[in-house]
Order: sequence, then structure tokens, then C-alpha cells
Amino acid sequence: MDTTTEITIERIKSGYTNILNLCREIHTASLESPSFADGWSIKDTLANISAWVWRCAILLDHSHHTNGPLAASPDVEGLNHEFYIERKDWSWYEVESDFRQSHRALLKAIRQMPPSRLTNPLAQELVALNTWQHYARYIPKLEAWCHRSRHENSQRLNHIKQQQQAPHVGAL
Repeated sequence: MDTTTEITIERIKSGYTNILNLCREIHTASLESPSFADGWSIKDTLANISAWVWRCAILLDHSHHTNGPLAASPDVEGLNHEFYIERKDWSWYEVESDFRQSHRALLKAIRQMPPSRLTNPLAQELVALNTWQHYARYIPKLEAWCHRSRHENSQRLNHIKQQQQAPHVGAL
């Protein structure tokens, strides 16, 4: 594998792993409830990211000899809406599985891409926009959500401990 391929894969893996690790800290019910200002849940957000990763893998698969698929400008808002409608009823487990599958498909597409094509600026932009740059938009939100959740859980535990330690009125 050449250096460009290795560097590209490592950048993707870093964000991918970070997102999965953050999601592991969150209870499934919380992953599925609206958490962000746009009304989307963490599950919806991950489903959206997966859809874009699938799209990226497919475009790379069809770009071994041409820039045509790479040069197309998608209707981002339209596709986001379509992806949301298509996946909104998926369970967290379906979304997580799809996220993992899309990641594997993309890495396979990158490994099969001729190195000279992968260094093409259009290919590099497509991969960056649909992976590490996309991940980077949501990682801070996930980190903040995890921090809030840990803080709230800590407060609940402290409240329970205080109740357990308080003397009971009327106790003999």
C-alpha cells in the first residue's frame, strides 16, 4: 500500500473509532432520542454519516478511470432529507451495523483505487468531506453530550448517596 492510501485510511479510522467510542458511552435510549438542536438524535446523525460514507465508496468504485463521478455536485440538503427519511425508523443496532459496514466498504474502495487516482484532488476532497471532515463536525457535539450525560449521572448518584446517608425521621 502506498503512503497516500495509508495516510487516508488512518485519518478515516481515527474519526471512525472516536465516534464509536463516544457512542459506547451513551445508553441506547439516549442515542435514539433527539439530542441536537436540529431535532436529530445521535442515531439519526450516525445514520446520515453512514449514508454519505456509502455514497463516497460507490463514487470511488466508479472513478478508477474517470473524474465524472467525483466532479458531480450533490444536492446536500436533498440527500440529507432522503437519507433521514430512509433511515429514521432504523434501530440503533441497525445504524451501528450500517456505520461499520459503510466504513469497511469505503476502506475496501480506497485500497482498490489506483494510487494515482486516489491522489487526484477531486478524490481527496470527496473522501475528506465524507469522512474525517464530516466526523469532525459531530465529534465535539458527541463529546459535549457525553460530558453532560456523565455530569448528570454524577449528580444523580450524589443525590442518591445523600439520601441514603441522611438520618431517617422517626427512626428508632
